[in-house]
Amino acid sequence: MKNKKVFWIQLLFLSGISFSIVSYLVYLQLNDNSGRYMSDSFAHLVFLYRYFYTPDYYIPHPLWHISTFYLARIFHMGIEEAASISSGLFMALWTALVYCISVYELRDRSRLLPLLTTFIAITIGPLCIPWYNRIIFLGQGSPNIWHNVTLWTVKPFALLSFWYTIRFLEKTNYFRFAIIGIVSTIISLFAKPSYVIVFLPSLATYMLLNRNFHKRSLFYFFALSTTSIFILIYQYIHTFGKKGASHIILDPLGVWSLSSQNITVSILLGLAFPISFTFLESRIIRRAEIQLSWLMVFFGILYYALFAQSGKYYSHGNFGWSYMIAMSFLYLFTIIEYVRIYFKIKEWKRCILSPLLGIQAVTGIYYLLKVLQGQNPLYISIFF
Repeated sequence: MKNKKVFWIQLLFLSGISFSIVSYLVYLQLNDNSGRYMSDSFAHLVFLYRYFYTPDYYIPHPLWHISTFYLARIFHMGIEEAASISSGLFMALWTALVYCISVYELRDRSRLLPLLTTFIAITIGPLCIPWYNRIIFLGQGSPNIWHNVTLWTVKPFALLSFWYTIRFLEKTNYFRFAIIGIVSTIISLFAKPSYVIVFLPSLATYMLLNRNFHKRSLFYFFALSTTSIFILIYQYIHTFGKKGASHIILDPLGVWSLSSQNITVSILLGLAFPISFTFLESRIIRRAEIQLSWLMVFFGILYYALFAQSGKYYSHGNFGWSYMIAMSFLYLFTIIEYVRIYFKIKEWKRCILSPLLGIQAVTGIYYLLKVLQGQNPLYISIFF
């Protein structure tokens, strides 16, 4: 009973904090007339108006827009207030799921560890080396993004899809896991397709590497992939098939090079802790969550490095969002694993990994505080 009480107190505390931060941030992004709070929140609000009030206007991923619109309708509030609340709710859901997974994985540890693990996972940033590149986000990316409402929307459903897919593959007699996995994957497509396009090839590779050819696993993958591909084709046709629309183009390192002096170094900085932890403790790659996360990172890097969207959206680097989602998953599960096996790791390794994790955690908090102060999230530097 006491453990349940602690669980709910910590869950509500973390979810409440994340809800408050994101709601307040989106409110500022939409209502601050100084133009300091740079994000895509206002652009998506414009898309919302066009979607509901302009005939034949199409949005391939309208979940945030629909949620915001009907929240405003049902509770008779302004659309800006509804946008703030819906964004906060999606972020709170992501935080709650991260906490629940942390509790599950660290169930034999101190009750404070899931709280700390969750807080680090939802705020951690990349490694920043001032004498090389003082800008925190550009080039490196980050496991936590504070200027994209559709990314906040997709992450909880992506995590449900990821988690229950692995649970089903490990325990193929749990049919409810398959249902949750497929349904959450489909929902994620209408939040932001960036997750699914990196998850499907990663899952296929994961099953091949682990020789998982059980009939139920193959049927699950077939049902998941065919449904997802059908929706993706529909989204592609209605997004890129119109006259004058932009197109997907092959552009090796083109977009990424706009924000990175050296892409290899940017990857090393962006993934500093997971790379170091995996290198020093290679046994962790046997963990299904970490192995699949690394595969997603690989395909995410591949997409970001090879593809771009032509026209006015070229510099937006929209194929980079898959990489950012994969980063957040990899950080989540490597942080959990580090806490879980902490005392089994040799002391000299802990002396490398703990300061590295601490530096990135502090960088992430610093970055968030600067975003809340109104600095452009793309150009925040550790010097101001």
